[in-house]
Amino acid sequence: MRDPGQDTSHNAALQEAALQGAGAHGAALRGDDAAPVRSGAVPAGLLYGLRIAVVAHAAALVVAASLAGQAVQAGGGAMAESHVMAGMLSHLVAIAQVVLAVLVWRPGRGAGWPALAGVVLLIAEMGQHFTWAMLGAHLPNGVVMFGLTTAILVWAWSPGAARRR
Repeated sequence: MRDPGQDTSHNAALQEAALQGAGAHGAALRGDDAAPVRSGAVPAGLLYGLRIAVVAHAAALVVAASLAGQAVQAGGGAMAESHVMAGMLSHLVAIAQVVLAVLVWRPGRGAGWPALAGVVLLIAEMGQHFTWAMLGAHLPNGVVMFGLTTAILVWAWSPGAARRR
């Protein structure tokens, strides 16, 4: 019977392989001054935060659009005020989404286009305040906002979002 504490050549090889696979942690455990090896994934916390922000943003846009339709049918009033409040909530979530998208892009080394799309989306949302009386501009802008949000939403939940660039 073999002593469990005994180090065989097979166990030593497995331990060395594990240390090499640990990247910077393995170098620290070995006492090497080797450069840290970056993993191939965006930090999970940043990506998860972005995913939550994008889902919240999409939900806020759906609620705002629903309230807008109800306000048109009701002739304004309380439904119009609710639509404006949902739009403002959407702005706040859009700001958080842009911040998280930039963090996923720069320190997280993820894709950069969601950050740019988020900025465009935020500008489009701010444009809604100036076009509220012109439905010919307000409605198409809302469709563009929903399309951009959907594109970011699909990307954020795809496996490709977690890969570093």
